[in-house]
Amino acid sequence: MKKNDVFDYANWFLENNLDTPRNTFKGNMKLQKLLFFAQLISLAKNNKLLFNEEFCAFENGMVMESVRLEYKNNLANLLKYKRKKLSDEDLEVLELTKDIYGGENADTLSNMSHQFEYWKKYLSLSNEENDYKNKKKSVVPNKELKLELDNIRDVLDAYRIMNSKEYKEMEDLDY
Repeated sequence: MKKNDVFDYANWFLENNLDTPRNTFKGNMKLQKLLFFAQLISLAKNNKLLFNEEFCAFENGMVMESVRLEYKNNLANLLKYKRKKLSDEDLEVLELTKDIYGGENADTLSNMSHQFEYWKKYLSLSNEENDYKNKKKSVVPNKELKLELDNIRDVLDAYRIMNSKEYKEMEDLDY
């Protein structure tokens, strides 16, 4: 089965108004981080990539450059994009991403993406003379994303526990 394109997932986040504030640098940055965390959740939960495109390590965290540029230069086109049907498994990943990370602002998500060693590694590799950034050297191979999934698994476990029936029943107890 062919994987969906990264724009299919970006469009889902846009349809759900998660690029806040829309049509701004911060809205674009938030969209980038949601795509990144969705990719990690898919790897941690389902052991597979949502999409094959690779992220770049930029100053503000992990960025899907093709989506970043389309959002920046042609948001109207991106909003009209006709996405392919997403599988139930993919929709579950996107809903989890929305529930866990969707309420955070772009700066918080950016800071969260800075915890990953591959971000630090490829950002450093992309640095050249005179503060020039070599985008080609900033590309993080997808296989690297698989190396640091423990913290995402911890987040998913915490989310599962906090949304469990048992936990919700404990919240209702009077002490």
